[in-house]
Amino acid sequence: MKQIILLILPTLFLLSCEKDDTFPDVENITNGKKWTLQIGSSPKEVYRQLQELGPQKNFDDVAIVYRQPFSNPNEIQSDIGLYSAITLETTSGATQRTVFHFNQDRVSSIEKGGALLNPIAKWPEDVSDETAILIDDPLDKLREKLMAIYQIPTYQNYQIVLSNKWLEKPYDPDMTNYNEWYFTFSEDLGPGRMGYSSVRLIFKNGKLSKIRHEYNEVDVVN
Repeated sequence: MKQIILLILPTLFLLSCEKDDTFPDVENITNGKKWTLQIGSSPKEVYRQLQELGPQKNFDDVAIVYRQPFSNPNEIQSDIGLYSAITLETTSGATQRTVFHFNQDRVSSIEKGGALLNPIAKWPEDVSDETAILIDDPLDKLREKLMAIYQIPTYQNYQIVLSNKWLEKPYDPDMTNYNEWYFTFSEDLGPGRMGYSSVRLIFKNGKLSKIRHEYNEVDVVN
């Protein structure tokens, strides 16, 4: 009997270890805090907490879940300058995209294409510089130019997609209208091992009600 018990104990220990190392590991926080994020905070407070957390965990944006593309500039309630980029893409046929990247309150680069993007100097390329969006255009003029472009029938079938919310810029009040935000980050755990976190922030009645953190570790080959 002693011998049987001695054989069983190591087996139970191994099973316990295997269970502890099972990934992904999911936790749902509904009380207290996780990192800098405090349950019960308003969206604006959570945004400030994310601005503090981003440099600690090495991420610089947060996704606004379920935000739909806009069919024209008039639908956008947000200040476009609070984001790092916008994308204009076709709504029929093979998808064609134009991505405008921002930096220091100006258009810093423009890319155009389908799956692969190539740099261009302005868009649309077949209209005058007074109407087209150009590299180095100030962002406070961007909405005005978009309005003019959407008056041209050829470009009325483009939808506008805002990038993830850039944490470097101030809070966008329109974020209050969305009940779920999402961000990810990774951590170097040592030679050949990385940890990955994906986090969903769920709001209810104007307050942060749940933090869902999914954590995974993987081996990486350099």
